[in-house]
Amino acid sequence: MSRSSLWTVLLVFAVIAFGCGKKEELKPPEKVVNVTTVQVAARDLPLTESAVGSETWVSQADTYDPTRNLARTFYIRLPFPLDIVRRLKIGQAVTLTNFEDGKKTIGVIREIRPALSTMTQTVEVIAEVKSPGGWRPAGSVRGEVSLEIHRNMPVVPEQSIVLRPAGAVVYVISENVAHAHPVKTGIQREGVVEILEGMQPGWIVAVDGAALLTDGAKVNVRNAAPAPASGKAGTGP
Repeated sequence: MSRSSLWTVLLVFAVIAFGCGKKEELKPPEKVVNVTTVQVAARDLPLTESAVGSETWVSQADTYDPTRNLARTFYIRLPFPLDIVRRLKIGQAVTLTNFEDGKKTIGVIREIRPALSTMTQTVEVIAEVKSPGGWRPAGSVRGEVSLEIHRNMPVVPEQSIVLRPAGAVVYVISENVAHAHPVKTGIQREGVVEILEGMQPGWIVAVDGAALLTDGAKVNVRNAAPAPASGKAGTGP
């Protein structure tokens, strides 16, 4: 055997030996996302509208009358859009909140003035507060009225709603696996969102960590978040 042939044979054996001794590559560990969860609950949610106004001049004049006691009456001017005013009525409750100190009280609609502001397309609604028990207007005041109530609707925390290119989804957790459910949302209030379509009370959904999930992702459920409200249990996904 020539020297060149010998080197060729040795090279082939070396390649075979290297291939036999090479360790199998280790697969990266499967990604697991840490999440907190909550049970979908059913809740009544009011559909509300608000306007920012201030104390009327008549009310301000009464404030400086030294003969009046603490049981005074205040009048708040609130400019609501015309389409909202059409759904209001005299005597309807109004929640009034001071921007300056955050204090709240409940008043009622005393007057709905017929004139429409051509500049703002709003109508003045006068709210009356009798015997406010220490509350008094402080600068700008926000008035909130309830137009209707959506009853017994599924709600989830705001963090559970994840916006994807195809729309909003909520991840339902079952046996430590996340399942993406497209949803149609409604009223958002006090940290929760109404679900009009795509969700049932009793389902377990991701809260913290939901934005990191994909459909079929493995999850590790940490201490569960408190439920947004009590509701009837439903069937799973």
